[in-house]
Amino acid sequence: MFVRTSFLSLLLFSFISRGYSQSDTVSTRLNKTNSNYKSFVIVDETLFAINDTGQVIIWDLNKLDTIRCITSDVSNKYTAIAKDRNSQVFIGGQRGDIYKIDRSNYSCSLFLKEKYTVYNICFNSNNKMFLIVPNVVYDPYSKRHWDGFKNHASGLIYRKKVLGLFWKKSKGGFSIPENVYLDSKDRWWMYRNYGEFGTELNIFDAKNEKIYRGTLDSINKKILSPKSIFEDDSGNIYLTEGLQHMINFGKIFKIDSNGIITEIYENDYHNKESASSLFIGPGAYNKKEDTIYFTSDKGFYKAEINTNGKITDIKLVFNPTLYWKREPLAVGASMSTKQMEFTLGGKLVFLTENNGIGIYSNKNLVFLK
Repeated sequence: MFVRTSFLSLLLFSFISRGYSQSDTVSTRLNKTNSNYKSFVIVDETLFAINDTGQVIIWDLNKLDTIRCITSDVSNKYTAIAKDRNSQVFIGGQRGDIYKIDRSNYSCSLFLKEKYTVYNICFNSNNKMFLIVPNVVYDPYSKRHWDGFKNHASGLIYRKKVLGLFWKKSKGGFSIPENVYLDSKDRWWMYRNYGEFGTELNIFDAKNEKIYRGTLDSINKKILSPKSIFEDDSGNIYLTEGLQHMINFGKIFKIDSNGIITEIYENDYHNKESASSLFIGPGAYNKKEDTIYFTSDKGFYKAEINTNGKITDIKLVFNPTLYWKREPLAVGASMSTKQMEFTLGGKLVFLTENNGIGIYSNKNLVFLK
């Protein structure tokens, strides 16, 4: 399987560096900070984003201009960002410091000090904070931690250093996730992909403060490669998954409020020329349209869910020029879009790996860097 990797890598490079464009979309680029970004949160029409050097850049999404840059020293880069139930923004650092941002003047004040690098932050429905620190979910108030997760995707063997102190080996475990999502039932979804070699998909019950032990057995674990998890207004959870390994793979699952899992979309990977032969990436729910959007190697699509709960038709919305990198753990490209979210006003905001943050509204596309 790996004999042809070098040859395929050359083919992939020409594809990855070329990108695609959409003629009816007006695209512009604003190079204010010349940064790429790692993660973001949105409050009203204000974007708070951590860039690739560990600084926080604050953007006004109406004016499309920067408001402030919150810098950090070299030894304490910002590594996590989240908002609580009152839309208060918090940022976590490499040295374990957690700060809150005052939106009246965008200054920072120390909120909490821990001794572990903070990778993710969430707040449950009671507005209690939980953290992800080296290889555990952590309660900064009680000092409890959880690491014996049941992986809902693949049977990987783990050997991890817990809290940076000791090594632990088991069939279950926990790694620093590449993405997280907290749903309306206080389930904190966390996943990390390993290309063709599988996925870690873990769930923490932030309401009852325990590891979620339910099952997701009706999802095919052999090809599961999550790219996003999001929710609609009815409490349905959507999971998009995709992988490019020799050919394009992509599916979308819906998990309803009763826990019933339905595969609502699968690409036509048998027909490489088909418009539905898609390498699917992250998705998001558009509240104003009651539709879901998702990205792919052929552009950004939107879809309506019919009364039977299936996607019957997808519509190409726009197809920007993006720069792609090779996936190190598969024979293919790594998904260039990493995160998607809609503002309350209906703007689509998406994080790319190499092109900054995209803002799409009314056939106008702006990339913020």
